[in-house]
Amino acid sequence: MTAWGADRPRDADQNLRVALISTVTMNPYVELLRQALDAIPGVRAMSHRDLTPDWVWGHRRLDVIHLHWVELQIASPSRWRALKKFARLVAALLLARFSGITLVYTVHNLAHHEGQNARLNRWANRWVFWLADAVHVHDEGVAAQLASLYGRRRGVYVVPHGNYIGAYPVSGTREEARQRLGLSPNQKVFLFLGQIRPYKGVEELIAAFRQLEGEGYVLLIAGNPQDAGYVARIEAAAQGDPRIRLRLGYVPDEELHRYLLAADADVLPYREVTTSGAALLAFSFGVPIVAPRIGCFPALVEGSRGVLYESDDPHGLARALAQAAALGRDAARREALAYAESLAWDGLARQHLAAYRRARRVQA
Repeated sequence: MTAWGADRPRDADQNLRVALISTVTMNPYVELLRQALDAIPGVRAMSHRDLTPDWVWGHRRLDVIHLHWVELQIASPSRWRALKKFARLVAALLLARFSGITLVYTVHNLAHHEGQNARLNRWANRWVFWLADAVHVHDEGVAAQLASLYGRRRGVYVVPHGNYIGAYPVSGTREEARQRLGLSPNQKVFLFLGQIRPYKGVEELIAAFRQLEGEGYVLLIAGNPQDAGYVARIEAAAQGDPRIRLRLGYVPDEELHRYLLAADADVLPYREVTTSGAALLAFSFGVPIVAPRIGCFPALVEGSRGVLYESDDPHGLARALAQAAALGRDAARREALAYAESLAWDGLARQHLAAYRRARRVQA
């Protein structure tokens, strides 16, 4: 770590030194970007969890700090503690700027999904958007929202979300995955996979699925619920329909592939969305998605990569499920996987690097 320290001058070597800051560990997004950046000649990339003044001071010879998920830097069930973390974050951002470090921020969410500490999160966003030399978004729609909500247009650049091909262990076949999960080869399997939180619309999904007639359909819901109260609501909604299979609990990385190999479609019935790593995860396994026509989804779903529905249509999701069941599996798999393959991290990392260098020239 000494090569990154405060006593090493910035021009001591020709490497651009980048630190990616994120508290998220379950999603490998930041690590995949770090690895791709670090593989570029002339770039050295590291990662760190918390952005604090002490850490910035110890690493003030960095060239770039690339921050992710600012709302999680200040998250706390205690409002007083959240305020302290907010003050610490602002101090760290100011110190980084005064130290000549280029600040970059990736917009994963424009607001906290559950609305916790909403005012404080808005202020954190305002500080980040004011101080950042460059702001990264995953599509033009978010860039437009950023301009409308926060007036930030300067230094905004678009690089799409990368794929998850090879990011998780994979073994076995689709048939073997279905056998392990107790599914028959001919069933049409709709999957919901990931953290189960109210904004993701799982209750609406269950209600829509129950509108489908036929024993050949299965809804597989796998993931960790937010709390025990929400578990009870999900179980009550699913009660009485044996086609709905609940696997509520943490899904280890080494088991995740089974669910995606077994699925015919991954359903993402979100009430709100900025960026969807879940969609890219599905595409990385050749699985089409079903999603509302909001946020990033219209840009992601084309051809056989999935089916969109109008979120204000009470029967829209049920119809979309029926349409997804009729998709040709081979074409859907081919198109989803081809799209994911086009989003390899090595190319995306070079786009980020170009944005870093543009921001540094403007800063200079």
